[in-house]
Amino acid sequence: MMISDNNFDTNLKIHPKMFALYLGMGSMVMFFAALSSALLVKRGDFKNWVHVDIPQSFFYSTFVILLSSITMHLMLTSLKNSLTKKYYLFGLLTLLLSITFCYLQYNGWNQLKEQNILLSGNPSGSYIYVISGFHALHYLFGILFLLLLLFRFYRKQKLKLNTSSMGLNMLVNYWHFIGIVWVYIFLFFKFIIYK
Repeated sequence: MMISDNNFDTNLKIHPKMFALYLGMGSMVMFFAALSSALLVKRGDFKNWVHVDIPQSFFYSTFVILLSSITMHLMLTSLKNSLTKKYYLFGLLTLLLSITFCYLQYNGWNQLKEQNILLSGNPSGSYIYVISGFHALHYLFGILFLLLLLFRFYRKQKLKLNTSSMGLNMLVNYWHFIGIVWVYIFLFFKFIIYK
């Protein structure tokens, strides 16, 4: 595998930007695995463990994030087929779903407060805030990038859209990944930790 001094060698199987994204995703997997392991260890401390009911809002947010993954894929397909109106439609739907996901997460945290489960309280509840909060932070980065792409393509709408957009391909991969991470977190909470 050789990279020329001037340009990226197009014969490589993976683009360096995509490779960097995959490395970032790998570090996120390690990060969430470490948090999951810490929570499993803490759960073994039966004396200080408090049962927590997982907020119903988290169930709905799981459905919404999966739906947003579908609309994100449809957005990419529309761009590849040069269907500009559908591209924007699915982009806006994805944006709406992502905002809905964030609202449902916030609502879930409020439902935890109603159970008297606080961030500064017992670790059995604090971990829910920490893990879901870090996921929300990563998700917000995806939303910002989505907004940037929509704005960038909107400015260039009179020009022919680039149907091989590296930025959109990276976002789609990241979006699916962050959706899978949330499904893992939800299932981990629901069926392993707080069953």
